[in-house]
Amino acid sequence: MLVCVAPAAAQMYAPGSGDAVDPEALYEVCAFCHGPEGQGSERLDAPALAGMEAWYVERQLHNFRDRTRGMHPGDLTGLQMSIVSGMTRNDATIRALAEYIAAMEPGAGLETLNGEPVTTGRPYVWHSDYAEFTSPEPGDAERGARAYITCGVCHGPNGEGNEALAAPKLTDIQDWYQARQLRYFKDGIRGRSRGDIYGAQMAAMSMTLTDQTIADLLAYIDTL
Repeated sequence: MLVCVAPAAAQMYAPGSGDAVDPEALYEVCAFCHGPEGQGSERLDAPALAGMEAWYVERQLHNFRDRTRGMHPGDLTGLQMSIVSGMTRNDATIRALAEYIAAMEPGAGLETLNGEPVTTGRPYVWHSDYAEFTSPEPGDAERGARAYITCGVCHGPNGEGNEALAAPKLTDIQDWYQARQLRYFKDGIRGRSRGDIYGAQMAAMSMTLTDQTIADLLAYIDTL
């Protein structure tokens, strides 16, 4: 797997100082997949970052950097993130980048050129088991509302999240990404690494989910 970093950017990541790297400059690398406004790209399997809480982004960057997340052979894009996260050379940089991302306004549209989405990467088809999500029936928001009662204990009744319970908000995140992560948790691809306490909780809860329940949950979350 090849990860390209511009020479000028690479110089910023040399170890040494405990000072934070300029997050705006560092985000230029993140924008390659996640978009200049944090809008994400399904083609690159990169979720929207705009709207995520700083504390959650910070925790996930630590997880990737510390190899707590992204090490399962089935999580190929997670592995890519674990490699790229090495550019966040210290905790101060991770914190600054997380705060920069949290300040982004969610809802930015995809960049287009001649009416077509601008992407520079490959379609996410080489990971066939998780490339697409289908359910026996279309998601039903009413059923999803009943299933969400359990989720709401941690993530809040309106999907607003709860930092005290380490539960991120669920709004502003694309349904395709949420579906994939729930399946990752259920199939042991995410949340089984040593030290991933909160991931382990999600992995345990996800064991009760069927593909239909996931579709129903996503249909309900989309109404929040």
